[in-house]
Amino acid sequence: MSNRLYKLMNWPEIEEIIYSDGHDPHRILGAHKVGNQILIQTFRPDYAEIKVVSSDGKTYKMDLEDDAGFYAALLPYKANFSYHYILVDQSGKEYVSHDPYIYEPVITREDCIKFSSGMHDTIYEKLGAHFMTRDGVEGVNFAVWAPDSARVSVIGDFNNWDGRIHQMRRVDDCGIYELFIPDVVEGQEYQFECKTRGGEIFLRPDPYGTRTKDYKGEVSVVAAPASYKWNDKAWMTQRKSYDKAGSALSISELSLDGFAQTAFEDNEEVTYAALAQRVIHYVKANGFNAIELLPVCEHDEVHKFDVNSFYAIKGEYGSASDFMGFIDACHNEGIRVILDWTATYFPKRDYGLSYFDGHALYEYEDPGKGIQPGTQRLIFDYGRKQVTNFLYANALYLLKNFHIDGLRITDISKVLYLDYDRKPGEWTPNIYGGYENLEAVEFMRELTQKINQLDQGILLITKETACWPHLTDTVEEGGLGFDYKWNNGWSHDCLEYMKYDPLFRGQHHNELTFSMMYSYTEKFILALSHEDVGGYPMLKEMMPGDDDQKEANVRLTLAYMMVHPGKKMLYHGRNAVSMERGLQMENFIYKLNMMYFDHPALYELDDVTDGFEWINSMAADQCMLAFVRKSSKDEEELLVVMNMAGVEREFRVGVNHDGRYEEIFNTDCRDFGGSGIINDRKIEAELFEADGRRYSVPVKLAPLSLAVFTYIPYTDKEKKIRKIREEAHEKKLEEQEKSRSMLLSKHEKEEAKMLAELKEKYEKELAQQQKAIEEKYDKIEEERIFAIVSDAAIEKLSETTDGVRTTKKPSKASSKKSTITKFPEGKEVKKTTKKKTTTKKATTSKASSSKSKTTKKKSSGDNTGKDKT
Repeated sequence: MSNRLYKLMNWPEIEEIIYSDGHDPHRILGAHKVGNQILIQTFRPDYAEIKVVSSDGKTYKMDLEDDAGFYAALLPYKANFSYHYILVDQSGKEYVSHDPYIYEPVITREDCIKFSSGMHDTIYEKLGAHFMTRDGVEGVNFAVWAPDSARVSVIGDFNNWDGRIHQMRRVDDCGIYELFIPDVVEGQEYQFECKTRGGEIFLRPDPYGTRTKDYKGEVSVVAAPASYKWNDKAWMTQRKSYDKAGSALSISELSLDGFAQTAFEDNEEVTYAALAQRVIHYVKANGFNAIELLPVCEHDEVHKFDVNSFYAIKGEYGSASDFMGFIDACHNEGIRVILDWTATYFPKRDYGLSYFDGHALYEYEDPGKGIQPGTQRLIFDYGRKQVTNFLYANALYLLKNFHIDGLRITDISKVLYLDYDRKPGEWTPNIYGGYENLEAVEFMRELTQKINQLDQGILLITKETACWPHLTDTVEEGGLGFDYKWNNGWSHDCLEYMKYDPLFRGQHHNELTFSMMYSYTEKFILALSHEDVGGYPMLKEMMPGDDDQKEANVRLTLAYMMVHPGKKMLYHGRNAVSMERGLQMENFIYKLNMMYFDHPALYELDDVTDGFEWINSMAADQCMLAFVRKSSKDEEELLVVMNMAGVEREFRVGVNHDGRYEEIFNTDCRDFGGSGIINDRKIEAELFEADGRRYSVPVKLAPLSLAVFTYIPYTDKEKKIRKIREEAHEKKLEEQEKSRSMLLSKHEKEEAKMLAELKEKYEKELAQQQKAIEEKYDKIEEERIFAIVSDAAIEKLSETTDGVRTTKKPSKASSKKSTITKFPEGKEVKKTTKKKTTTKKATTSKASSSKSKTTKKKSSGDNTGKDKT
């Protein structure tokens, strides 16, 4: 070590390099002009000797200025000076290397401002690992956002995973670190080593890395940009004018991992090209026109929605370019490709995005906002612009680079509501005192706007389970701007209803009809998703009854989904059924989809009330439903009749139009595994009122079945004939009604006359009966009272007669026929003497009578005498 060289070196800053505590290693390392000389310094503790080879071919041995591995050399200054190193390891083997500390940053101040404002839509082209050639030297430019780190290094198999060797430079106050490392080649593994101000070390993968070592995403891999020669120009052109509201959309939700497990033999190689063949065959055989793929970026093997690397396509089946070929093949077959995109949370790991630089960076620092209750997954910090920029850019990266046709964002309720699944006291209201996460709301609106600016034909779908209003309204209308929302209410109610035994379904009829109460509040997709059914076998197991009844219930459920307003989605799952059943179900779903695509009434007016009309929604006791689906043309109207009961039924169903009705689909068809109870002939509407409609048709339905009828209008000639018949029928009915009315009137008059006569007769008889009853009881009353009075009078008279005999003769009796008798109670009773009185004692009556005659004769001449008895 020369004294001059020693004095030129800044030892405090060198110590910072040796102990890896700095954020600007370029101040010391690399080549720096000192007077008329150049001071070259490098820190390579992994090599025993280092030589500098200048552009003129001269070689200079560097001095080991610090035993820790710090080398320096002082060379003569020359214009346009360039150099490279020769690194000698402990065994004496030499390696050529270029100095990474002589290059200026690639990331500009403008990049930092846009990124910090959340406006850098192509930030993935700056951050991450990108191949480039600088001053004729090939290498990789590494960049990462880690604002709370005291020092960040790139570690990998190109520097023995030593964080001291490739320390990065902090570009700006926004917290981006960058370093161009020459000679790094594709396939080399790397990480970022973040050191906190407290000295803690965190090893993290590249958040913007496009390839990882494995599904865990713990180690990133240097990868060249994906390239592919696309053949879908026509598809991409017509997609821009796609009519989202008025087009048929039938989606098969599937997992590529599931196909890899079930559609390949054990010795077959699973590649994206092979998957494309099998997936396309399945989709076309079942009649779908779109697929929704569960997450395709590197994710957990069990929990497929725990994405570990948002920019890295799953590498198990090939490269990102191979996945582009998969998408291209689908487009060439007319199949739309939608991706499940988890922009609402990420898994909590000891590696990955969580606690990225030793602090909460991508997640909220407040656990009351940043952790999902129950799952313990982490919620993105939507208030941090760099985080939302990460998500915006990720969505645009997938859509633009891979020609993805749509994104389905996982349950956004968990981020829109601050109190979602949280008890009082576990969450903090927003600045207005509400429960809405205003930052998440703003993110959703900006996301949908950015994607619509990219391409109006891209589908934006979400799941939301807490009834956030105006989800599918445009941002300008106050909504969030999504195109469709999963109708989880329909799927829940429908499946709950179908689980009941048919005997008890009548009590739960409203569960099958309630969805029409809110069907037009949003633009819905009816989804029997992986969350609801988990595939055909699980759906079948939900159903009651024996095996045939379970099959019939499954067909009924799927058919109801297809004829109900809303776009359609069905999860593929693992097809664990017999070959015969599998072919029948495949045929059933295919025919169901073909009916859906062929009849605009099933999709054209999904979002307006004009597209649906109940015929009969009240027949709960019969477990029956009837309704019509409509398009802009009356002749395209479809009649749907459902029998959810466990027995065969015949219904008379009202219809809106006179004409013929032909059955175009029946879930009980033998081709689908049914019993074959169908309506195989065209049915003419009859002038017979039913369901409040003038015309009706008779319909026969098997147990647990659904039938769809198309309306066939009569020709003009047939209409004239029908009109003549209807007029004759109406006149006949009118005459019959008139005759009936006359007869009824005559009957009413005769009936009134008869009733009047009967009433008079009954009233007379009643009056006679009442009079007779009154006389009867008056006589009984009089006789009973007279008997009492007569006995008392006779007894009194006997006493008086006896008294006359002993004293004196009585005076002449009064000429009156009545006497006044006083009873002990003080009452007076006037008795009228009758000519003949029947008493109980005949002898006493005779004696009294003779005495009365004698007395009468004596008293006839004495008018003044009174009987005081």
